[in-house]
Amino acid sequence: MQAGAAMGLHRDTALRFVNSPGKCVAQAMVTIEELRRQPLPFIAADRDGCIVEINDLFQSTYGWTLEDLEGQSLSMILPDSFRDAHHLGFSRFQIVGESQILNHPLELMTICKDQQAINSEHFIVAERRGDGWVFAATLRPLS
Repeated sequence: MQAGAAMGLHRDTALRFVNSPGKCVAQAMVTIEELRRQPLPFIAADRDGCIVEINDLFQSTYGWTLEDLEGQSLSMILPDSFRDAHHLGFSRFQIVGESQILNHPLELMTICKDQQAINSEHFIVAERRGDGWVFAATLRPLS
């Protein structure tokens, strides 16, 4: 399934080709603005991975407010067991500019403000801004 189809985006879009073991896969390039317009919980982070924006659906689904999260690491919404891997992957992406987790749905746990873990489908994108990257994701609760 194309990433755009998973997002419900039915339009002409630029494609990029990603090498995966044994095949070349076309992925739709989804922008942060396109994610922001989806009727799903949305979160955005700056070049350092610090949260700068959430929408009302994110707040009502996961309980966090922007005041709770603004300036905090994205790892605030991840289980403790995943935080080290997140920091390692984030640092690697900042150096090499490549990632296996961008632009396609990922099933991950999301930590709510009350510390409950909710299984969610994350769709994460990165966009180059100047000499760095910014990040955003939609999260669709699965449980």
